[in-house]
Amino acid sequence: MPDPRFYRRAGPFPLHEIGTRVSAIVASPGRPDLFITDIAALAAAGGSELVYVADNAYLPALAASRCGACLVKSDVSGSAPAHSAVLIVDDPRAAFARIAALFYPDASLAPANPPTSEISPDTHIESSAVVSAGAVIGAGTRIGHGTIVGPGVVLGPGCVIGAQVTLSHCIVGQRAVIHPGVRIGQDGFGFAPTSTGPMKIPQLGRVIIGDDVEIGANTTVDRGALEDTVIGDGTKIDNLVQVGHNVEIGRKCIITAQVGISGSCRIGDGVVIGGQGGLADHVTVGAGAQIAAKTGVMRSIAPGEVVMGYPARPIRQFWREIAMVSRLTRRDK
Repeated sequence: MPDPRFYRRAGPFPLHEIGTRVSAIVASPGRPDLFITDIAALAAAGGSELVYVADNAYLPALAASRCGACLVKSDVSGSAPAHSAVLIVDDPRAAFARIAALFYPDASLAPANPPTSEISPDTHIESSAVVSAGAVIGAGTRIGHGTIVGPGVVLGPGCVIGAQVTLSHCIVGQRAVIHPGVRIGQDGFGFAPTSTGPMKIPQLGRVIIGDDVEIGANTTVDRGALEDTVIGDGTKIDNLVQVGHNVEIGRKCIITAQVGISGSCRIGDGVVIGGQGGLADHVTVGAGAQIAAKTGVMRSIAPGEVVMGYPARPIRQFWREIAMVSRLTRRDK
């Protein structure tokens, strides 16, 4: 369920109204009086919440879900749990986007009655900074010129926030250092292709940043779509890095300049990524792996593996290939 500190929710809505809005066939009606109270991720859904599956890889998670209703294509409707109402649609992702917009018609608006801000008396906030209603600022935290702390944002004690930073939809741990120009908690890049063009999927997650994290200048960290974007304790991120929505980065990682991490990647503890490395979406990088500069990661990387090149391959293989090409070019001469 999206965090009420950051999002206004409409509803609940009766199941039949939701089905009508997305032209769904209700194949398994469940309780005829069912009201849907919210949308949710598969693992977190409760008995009055709706989920969707657009990729068969998530069918086992659907079967184990406690959801009250699910959006699926007709050919996988049998994978839904017996207690769930089944709504059959041609495009579950696009239908879910429409339903998300029904519950959250403007995901960028804060709750109508946010709580009073809690600002520790020994913080230092520059006069040109803006701290919005409902924000929580921990003891000893410093906030630079022109920085905007959005509604509901939490900054733990001892943080240093540079100038012209924008923080929204995020919870930051202790002693974080966030350099000038960083953008945290902005919309993830989520769209559903449709016959009329890309349809925006409301981004309703958060960014969770652990203790002792450092984030370099002009880096961007998108909030999750439904689940959270997470950066683990002690991780250090260089300048001009892009972290996509739903990414999970482990503890004590080092990510250097101009790295791009696509949505829903999972990065284990102690991973090192060299400058201008790029990760395709839904890639898993095991703990302790190393990714050399300018490497394109299109597949999952095993724990402790060292890779290089585009596409990424084991570093010894990469250098053998380079040596072979070098020998061949010398022969041509």
